[in-house]
Amino acid sequence: MVQRIRFVQSLAREAGALARRYFRREIGFVAEAKGPQDFVSAADHAVEALIVERLSAEFPGEALLAEESGGEIGRNLWVIDPIDGTINFVHGVRYWCISIGFIVGGERRLGVIYDPSLDELFWAVKGEGAWCDEVRLHISPRDRIDHALVCAGYVPRHGLEEHLAVKRRLHEAGAAVKDMGAGALMLAHVAAGRFDAFVEPHMHPWDASAGLLLVEESGGRVHPYPGPAGIASGGPVIASAPGIFNAFQRIVSTR
Repeated sequence: MVQRIRFVQSLAREAGALARRYFRREIGFVAEAKGPQDFVSAADHAVEALIVERLSAEFPGEALLAEESGGEIGRNLWVIDPIDGTINFVHGVRYWCISIGFIVGGERRLGVIYDPSLDELFWAVKGEGAWCDEVRLHISPRDRIDHALVCAGYVPRHGLEEHLAVKRRLHEAGAAVKDMGAGALMLAHVAAGRFDAFVEPHMHPWDASAGLLLVEESGGRVHPYPGPAGIASGGPVIASAPGIFNAFQRIVSTR
């Protein structure tokens, strides 16, 4: 994995530099709506094309599954979100990232999440720990929900009433609850101990895979992912510090 992680680290930074040019409007673009509060832009397509081209050239014959262009499932599978948090991106909000994961036979092996706004590169290799640049990541030591800062992700395809009910239960348990609008980056920040937990009722593999590996390799706990329908369908995501995982999972699970 050494060759792969070094290559993908460099690629994520290259992709982030291109995305940043769009974000700063050095390259003009128009955002388009795919659905309610679901945006895509020329920046998404350009960054994805760059990542797909580089990965295909470096690792020919391996499967790729990307948010905008789709792809296929294979034993060796790259999952790519060129800009996670596009709604923030198109509104000029600095909370978005590039996410690239590598899965072998259904097992998460490598994950890279790059935050161009802060120039922070989060990365993990199965069994080798999780890192932000050269600093080892450690999950939060939090052991009380009423002291926790947690994230509850929401997009309009999720059930609104259940989302509001989950937030209410978390607030009633004493937690502070946020939604920063980029699930992959929120997972990276759980791995870094900045947030204590994260939940979203459904995430696609390109959004979730790299971040889940980061959480696991930083010492956190995650709900089994994907769901029973397999990697292409994604599934619910629950990730947290081990000291609050059981309590957090009970609170956020559907009732």
